[in-house]
Amino acid sequence: MSAILQATNINWRIGNAQILQDISLQLNAGEIVGIIGPNGAGKSSLLNILAGITEPDSGALQLHGAYYNTLERRAFARQLAYLEQEARINWPLLTERVIELGRSPHQSAYSRLEETDNTAIAQAIAETGIAHLLGRNVATLSQGEKMLVALTRVFATQPQIILADEPVAALDPNHQLMIMELINSRSRNKSNAALIVLHDLSLAARYCDRLILLDGGRVASEGSPSAVLSDENLREFYKIECYSDFNEPAVVQPTRRIN
Repeated sequence: MSAILQATNINWRIGNAQILQDISLQLNAGEIVGIIGPNGAGKSSLLNILAGITEPDSGALQLHGAYYNTLERRAFARQLAYLEQEARINWPLLTERVIELGRSPHQSAYSRLEETDNTAIAQAIAETGIAHLLGRNVATLSQGEKMLVALTRVFATQPQIILADEPVAALDPNHQLMIMELINSRSRNKSNAALIVLHDLSLAARYCDRLILLDGGRVASEGSPSAVLSDENLREFYKIECYSDFNEPAVVQPTRRIN
């Protein structure tokens, strides 16, 4: 398969500390790839570089075969959306105003929402099922609700690629499954894909087609969940003993109602 997102020999350091070293990866259409690894492995740093937030010291980044530095920023933002950890929203905005920000890459400066924008926003709200949160100040929402609003904003952008940094961290099981189901549903479109940083290995095994295990800023293992989450890797890189059965069907499902 041809990669829609590709990173080649990415290196990045802070002072004398080498945070990422010779990282190469690719993301193909229609798949979900999980980035896992112990704390301090470089997962969030890598995602920031892939999102164009941080510039690597060396290496190449390509979107549809075009190098990042050749892409106009607004066009880049229409194709790739970044969902940050914990969905920090720092202004007391109404929920719908936050979602409308997802249309910014499609608008010129100071332009108003057009019919295509309103349609995309309505579709995103219907997809995530948060119509009951409209009219609420985001500051009054729970963390799970804020993450759903942030994901709705991402969906409103209509990106081909979603990069998500621990989107289910500190959420209850219902919201964890809901967020993952929504990303999964969106990414299974043949032209879409997602790259997700995860600490929950059970969710990584359940939802990801491939896993990339980072340790010490390097790729320590890459492949199917069953291969990467081997007893040997869990023991060496996570320092844990674990029982896993990739043949057991998942039986827990999220509800669509948020309390």
